[in-house]
Amino acid sequence: MGRPPVPTHLKRDRRLVVMLTEEEMLKLATLAKDAGSASLSDWVREALLSSAAGERA
Repeated sequence: MGRPPVPTHLKRDRRLVVMLTEEEMLKLATLAKDAGSASLSDWVREALLSSAAGERA
């Protein structure tokens, strides 16, 4: 028995590719870990969306 399906409105099925140096990747991973994020992807998504919302204000 697997995990229950994710509701359609919450499903993340689009990919954004960003190229980083090893140093940049380590810095972001450290920041995500220090923030207690479940994953680097979650942390980056939240940071981008928060930044984008702040620029519109």
